[in-house]
Amino acid sequence: MAKQLLTSLAVASIFLTSSPASASYREAAYVTTLYSDATYTTVVGHIYPDCGLRYIQYHLVGTYSYFGTDEFVGYCTENGWEPL
Repeated sequence: MAKQLLTSLAVASIFLTSSPASASYREAAYVTTLYSDATYTTVVGHIYPDCGLRYIQYHLVGTYSYFGTDEFVGYCTENGWEPL
């Protein structure tokens, strides 16, 4: 019984260490440009990413609007920014 339990734990540890949940952190980051209206001509603000240890936090500079475009700028990883 104890040998079977140890074998099961060994097999489980192999699967857990190779699972996506334990993989390195990497998340896409975007800069959003905000416009005053649907013509997309007058820029009123930007939303910029800040890379943390295992998260991205976005902050607004200017005025928020429902009209915006996103631009992919790189990846936030556990080691900091990974540019394009």
